[in-house]
Amino acid sequence: MVSRRSLSALLPSLLAALIALPVPWADVQAAARTRHSPALVVASTEPQLGQAQDVAFFQPFTRATGQAVTRRAWTGALPDLESHGLRSGNGGNWSLAFAEDSTIRAACVQGLVVHLAGSTANPDGCGAPGLATQVVVAWDQTWRESAPRWNDFWDIVRFPGKRGLRRDPRTTLEIALLADGVPPAEVYGQLATPQGVDRAFRKLSQLRPYITWWSTPAEAANLLSRKQVLMGSAPLEAVNSLATHAEPERIGVNTDMALSYDLSWAVVAGQSAERLGRSRELLHFIVQPDRQGAFAAAVPAGPSGPAHPAALLPMDVQFWQVNYAPLSRRFETWLHRAG
Repeated sequence: MVSRRSLSALLPSLLAALIALPVPWADVQAAARTRHSPALVVASTEPQLGQAQDVAFFQPFTRATGQAVTRRAWTGALPDLESHGLRSGNGGNWSLAFAEDSTIRAACVQGLVVHLAGSTANPDGCGAPGLATQVVVAWDQTWRESAPRWNDFWDIVRFPGKRGLRRDPRTTLEIALLADGVPPAEVYGQLATPQGVDRAFRKLSQLRPYITWWSTPAEAANLLSRKQVLMGSAPLEAVNSLATHAEPERIGVNTDMALSYDLSWAVVAGQSAERLGRSRELLHFIVQPDRQGAFAAAVPAGPSGPAHPAALLPMDVQFWQVNYAPLSRRFETWLHRAG
């Protein structure tokens, strides 16, 4: 199962992040005093992982410390993070944030999350590693057994039907270039040029009438489960979560030419000093090796990918840290002009 192997690969980074966190584990044992404190609130863009996080992290933390933990869904929009942190007006009511690394780093640049001590795996102190995952091609296997690729995604003549794509330039522009024949190693070189960006948007314009947009992993999975799209880009764990609910054999995934990226934890800025300390304690608990092992065991398994080793395109976090704002403006302009 891809996500569990990814978690195992992340353990050295997690240990490095653990060393970098300034809260000694002994302090968690003293946290019983928080038994009657308000619940810590964890905002996550990945609600499909909530049950696994409850089992591995939040419920054991509550048993050990008496501190309650509550989960909240988050779209990943930075103004929402700010309104529940720095601008909340009541000492901050979100404690931790869990999202893709590019989102956490953007929040870090804006001071919306707390800078942690740096480490080899996390030199800028922007969050702690949480999970390595992928955006894959997912499709309804009732119409085709063999796995489609990104170029098939654009082939409306051979495979008529709706396509699901993320309403965000991240992953969507990369997918457009992959579908246009750009080798994975050259995608970010292309996106770093005006000509490459134009090429990506031209490719998207070809598919525009057939696209159904999603904004969260849950939406991506729902489009597939409700048969609203023939195929779609989707986070792997969101597709895997479908296997635990219904029709586990109907949705297939192709991890070949998938976009790999990391999900990270961060401590939300703007909390009171006392609440900030408890939030750090929770993060320190989460990155413990035994808790990470429990999380890996609790993450739902899903459909198998290709038998051969998949070719992946790692998301370039530094590229998006610099270019996310201008490309988001270009993307929104294109969406409105396309109608």
